Amino acid sequence: MKVLFLLLTIVLSVYQISAQELKVPAELKTLVEQSFQKYPKVGEMNDLVSLNEVKVDLGKTAYFPTAMGDLSYRKQYPTPAILFPDGNGHNQEIRIQPADNYNASIVLAQPLIDLRVNSLLNKAKCDLDISKDNLEGFKITLAYQVAQIYYSIIFLNKSLSVQQEQIKLLQSTLKQISVKVNNGDALNYDLVSTQVKYTVARNFYTDLKSQLDKQYNMLGMLTGNSGKDYLNDTSFNQSAFNLVTDSVSALAYRNNPDIRIAGDKIRSTGWDIVTAERSRLPVLNLQAGLGYKNGYMPQIDDINFNYFAGLGITIPILSASRPAFQRKLALINHDASKLALETQKVVLNKDLLNALDDIRRNQKKLASADTLINQAQMAQDLATDRYKYGVITNLELLTAVSNSKEAQLSQLQFEYNLLLSGMDLCRLAGIRWW
Repeated sequence: MKVLFLLLTIVLSVYQISAQELKVPAELKTLVEQSFQKYPKVGEMNDLVSLNEVKVDLGKTAYFPTAMGDLSYRKQYPTPAILFPDGNGHNQEIRIQPADNYNASIVLAQPLIDLRVNSLLNKAKCDLDISKDNLEGFKITLAYQVAQIYYSIIFLNKSLSVQQEQIKLLQSTLKQISVKVNNGDALNYDLVSTQVKYTVARNFYTDLKSQLDKQYNMLGMLTGNSGKDYLNDTSFNQSAFNLVTDSVSALAYRNNPDIRIAGDKIRSTGWDIVTAERSRLPVLNLQAGLGYKNGYMPQIDDINFNYFAGLGITIPILSASRPAFQRKLALINHDASKLALETQKVVLNKDLLNALDDIRRNQKKLASADTLINQAQMAQDLATDRYKYGVITNLELLTAVSNSKEAQLSQLQFEYNLLLSGMDLCRLAGIRWW
């Protein structure tokens, strides 16, 4: 596994992408910003970040003193007393504690040395980093989802235009065949075959329209927009998601949200280990208080002002938190977090290689698309002329028409796939373009 990981890293680190800077349309950036504001999940994750920020602030309060007020009354019986002989054969009682005890006081406690506070605070800060990276990772996923839907709408609109042209050509062909059938120059079989082709084309057009409606519905859900008239861009910008870097893997290891989150979890579990180890250590506190109470000699029933101040050390001997077991749990969790990071790196390398392979494959397909379209159009023109003079059959003409339009749809598909491949590579690298 380590050898495979090393080879993948070397391959990715030497791969260079020669392209222009990202040129994402302003319209797409606006849609992404709208999704950040309108999609409820973003607000939910922002609240989680705020929650962890409060936890950090709460952790800092462990450095501050605590104060408690106490008001109490206690009736005690019997009351301790000392008997002294009075010289007359009788004993005189001197009480050393009142039967009615009153107390009103304020007690202040200030931690002076508690090393667990620092580790718990750093743990809270790591959890805050995790929540921030979770939010950023979701924004990246959401932004690229919006971009994919955005270009999917453009792709479907272009495909609908091509399909409309094919439907018009089939309608024209139907008219020609109908005339020939009426003149006895063609068979009903030719007419029925063309009608089948026309129906198939219409059904495919309906499917494309349905897909387009679903994409608009999804985009509306993410951005809060309604209708279908708020998009103006109608072209694929092939340089929109071309990535300029000398090392794809280095960029991805630095920016990919999954890698960052895995690193945050390693640091968080590291502080769990430190906290477990520090829970064995003593804690030094300063305590002070003042108030009013009775019970002071010689007038034990009188209520008097009093105060105290001192230091206290708490030494855990048999702690209820079981530090040894807590440390074992933290070590296991820490090792699991490290392995999770290695897993993320292996998966990321695989995804990067797949994205690069998709880019190369779609570039090759797109390079041959123009030639294919020209050849298919030339074949269609020749077939149309030859059909007018009765040289070829209706089936051969329909095949030429279908091949021409399929070639145009293939070019659109290659352009769309190439754009998606570049988009996926940017997503894996954690590129933020909004």
